[in-house]
Amino acid sequence: MATSLPYHEPGIVTILIQTSFLLLLNAANFVLDHSVYCGLLGQIFVGVAWGTPGAKWLSAEAEEVVVQLGYLGLLLLVYEGGLSTSLGALRANLWLSSCVAITGISLPMGLSFVLQKLSDATPLQAFAAGAALCSTSLGTTFTVLRSTGLITSRLGIVLTSAAMMDDVVGLVMVQIISNLGLSGDEISAVTIVRPLLVSVAFAVCAPLVCVFMVKPCTLWLNSWRTKHPLGHVNQLFNKRGTPWVIHTSILVGCIAGSTYAGTSNLFAAYIAGAAISWWDSEVSHPTNEKTASETSPPVQNQASGQSETDTAMISEHTVSEPKRPDTSGMATFERYYLQPLERILKPFFFVSDFV
Repeated sequence: MATSLPYHEPGIVTILIQTSFLLLLNAANFVLDHSVYCGLLGQIFVGVAWGTPGAKWLSAEAEEVVVQLGYLGLLLLVYEGGLSTSLGALRANLWLSSCVAITGISLPMGLSFVLQKLSDATPLQAFAAGAALCSTSLGTTFTVLRSTGLITSRLGIVLTSAAMMDDVVGLVMVQIISNLGLSGDEISAVTIVRPLLVSVAFAVCAPLVCVFMVKPCTLWLNSWRTKHPLGHVNQLFNKRGTPWVIHTSILVGCIAGSTYAGTSNLFAAYIAGAAISWWDSEVSHPTNEKTASETSPPVQNQASGQSETDTAMISEHTVSEPKRPDTSGMATFERYYLQPLERILKPFFFVSDFV
């Protein structure tokens, strides 16, 4: 067994295939996105042409890498959807989203059992067909809504939250089908209850942690930073990379915790983005502006002709420090993740099902 992976320079054919693959993925997305708001169709067609169903120009190892990187793109797409979510609009439309999610699950499941006799299928096959039909492609949902500018609208909020509910239920159905395929007719109660309970725990505990732990700690930290503007803590939080470290830690922690707990990591990525969006909008943060009396010593008025009105106007002026970089979740995402997601990870996600 080799102790290390030897380095071999790829051949010119491999270089040309992979270069054309990446370039055409982005070119097709640009053309179709600006014409019919559906650039993902072009990326799917390129994946079919270059991958196993088509010309089979991509090797099996390259296809595996595309699938793995594509799933990272899906996680970032869902995380971005959470960052774009308005918590007030989500609460206001929660009942409507639940109705949409229930309809999207119950209607395909019921239809699959109604048509069971026409196809001479077994109940397990009908259940599997219904589970496949009721699952929602979160990446497609977020991409289409964002390309059309509807992701922050009421329609976008309802569809994205309903899609997240479908994803949790779909995870339970997949585990049920997998267990039935392995054990015949027996279904463990843990298979059904565990993903649901963990998902509910994430949905309930995340707001509680934000309100009763994150918010008080943030307010205390902001007070400390205001009292010690030249301290090491304030300088650390003013650095451009600090929000990226914090946000990435939250995202990775939620994904890892949800996966080990037994629920959907896409649901956890959405919660991480929504929590950061709440922190940006609902928690007060220190500003850059200070009054003239705080930033400079008072200047005695020695000019006999200066009026009291001029003195009052000068005292009301504010002196601003150099502007800090935008540390919001969406700004940090656009600064560090948007370009890799748009150019590589998202195209890989849409072609990953067809290579």
